[in-house]
Amino acid sequence: MTARRRPQLLFLSLALFVNLAATLAVRAFPSPKVQFGAILDMTFTVTGLYYWLLVRPGHRGKLSLSFIFLLGLLRASFAFPRVIPGRELIVGAFEVALAAAIFTAWRKSRALTETDPVARLRQILRGILPSETAARALAAEFAVLYYGFAWRAKPHVPENAKPFTLHQRSGFGDILLFVGLASLLEIVPVHLVAARWSHTAAWILTALSLYGALWVVAIARSLTLRPALLTAEALTLRFGLLFSLEIPREAILSVSAAPLEGATRIPRRTEANLYLHLNRPLRAERILGLGKTVQTLGICADEPEAFLAALKLPAA
Repeated sequence: MTARRRPQLLFLSLALFVNLAATLAVRAFPSPKVQFGAILDMTFTVTGLYYWLLVRPGHRGKLSLSFIFLLGLLRASFAFPRVIPGRELIVGAFEVALAAAIFTAWRKSRALTETDPVARLRQILRGILPSETAARALAAEFAVLYYGFAWRAKPHVPENAKPFTLHQRSGFGDILLFVGLASLLEIVPVHLVAARWSHTAAWILTALSLYGALWVVAIARSLTLRPALLTAEALTLRFGLLFSLEIPREAILSVSAAPLEGATRIPRRTEANLYLHLNRPLRAERILGLGKTVQTLGICADEPEAFLAALKLPAA
């Protein structure tokens, strides 16, 4: 019954048990044969359990087996560094295999033009990684790379949807561009100052500054490339990579211009011009796969009149 209801929890429990038993066996009998058996358990046995509990029933894709095996091999390299050297090579192999798997799956899913790029990345990573939480968090990281470097990307707007933006009137996009420009201008002075004490620290700060600037640029571009969508069935309230909530039309009780106490504002710390009250709490998605339950929302719509007309709900 546990395997049917919570196969991931059962796999994690058995994997921890196998690793613990293998480690205790080697400590009790520190012979080469016992060490070899422990390594086999950490790699092949754990991978076999993963296949039986998650891949065979269809909860995870077959491609994820290679990553479970590499993770087991990495764990064994920490437990038995003399038997399995080259830990850096294992980490490098894991990263190369992950990038190759994502690139291959992305090319195969090119026909899914109606699918949100972030949703495509999550779907791909769900079939590769053993953890749903890790898949969502890593999808956000790859989404930053996509919106940061895919300069020919077009806004994701399905044929049956009408887009609405939420960033121009609030000036949030302009603020992000200013922050990104300021962070680029300070990279060289910070590097020169930090290099007086440590060249390693200087290059680490430079790398962090460049990566931070990439995040800012990606989020700024995602505000335009991931607008809010209104269809006959639902309102998908998206604010770039920062916020996403699918609201069925029947869940919208009212739309008001008057402020609602406790409303979640999009973007935060801005003056909203429309407030949505829902008939039930809904789970919204935030950056890095984080979630938040909301029932009242305040948005700063760039075209509030057009938004209300398309929604066909009178403003209070």
